[in-house]
Amino acid sequence: MRTFETVDYRVEERVALITLNRPQSRNALNAQLRAELYQAVTRANNDRDVRVVILAGAGPGFCAGADLAEQYPDADQDGFITQQLRTEYHPILQGIIESPKPFICAVNGAAAGIGAAIALCCDLAVMAEDAFFYSAFAAIGLVPDGGSHWFLSRYLGGKRAFEMIAESRRLSASRCLELGLVNRVVASPHLLEETLGWAKSLAEKAPLAMQYSKQLLREVPGLSLAQTMDREAQVQNIHYRSEDFKEGATAFFEKRQPRFTGK
Repeated sequence: MRTFETVDYRVEERVALITLNRPQSRNALNAQLRAELYQAVTRANNDRDVRVVILAGAGPGFCAGADLAEQYPDADQDGFITQQLRTEYHPILQGIIESPKPFICAVNGAAAGIGAAIALCCDLAVMAEDAFFYSAFAAIGLVPDGGSHWFLSRYLGGKRAFEMIAESRRLSASRCLELGLVNRVVASPHLLEETLGWAKSLAEKAPLAMQYSKQLLREVPGLSLAQTMDREAQVQNIHYRSEDFKEGATAFFEKRQPRFTGK
């Protein structure tokens, strides 16, 4: 199996741990890291033995955003950045958002720029107590990308999202927890340990239930209540006829832990 140079990839007890590994640049996304991160996300999505995926960052920070030091010969061409976002960044984000598996982000240090967008698009997030989200775009004359406007307005509301963007404001871990941007804040030395423990616990849960609930949560912002109930009714039929439901019901009456297979 192919190994990566800028990403560490390992699987442990049905949990894939993908670690951005350019600590010398605080895991800023250069072309190689973008390509390898996409390949790692795809590998985890396609591995039937993987049920939960963790994204983490090596060194002092999760991700400092795009690597602004990297030079491109066609950077002066009109539409260059639009094409780069569409072809190199969006597939990573879509691979996480559209994955049938839950992604947990373990945020240490800074999650800045597109790094914050990657963290926000994960289904769950654990933050070290000294970590922070940073919308640094306006400070260098850019607008947030990678779906940041959608995520920030959804979680913060329009006024607070605009304030964070316009002032290039940092959000501390405690504030992120208060606003619902992350699920848990833990002591920095225990970030990966706590996240792995949570991921391994989730890996024992019903894979189909997590897969379809993730899908439904992605759909419902555009649906009415009646449409949501109808979609739930349709999806429930899939689960009702599944082997996992039979196992779950049997385990309930036998007073034991179920052994789900995702079928």
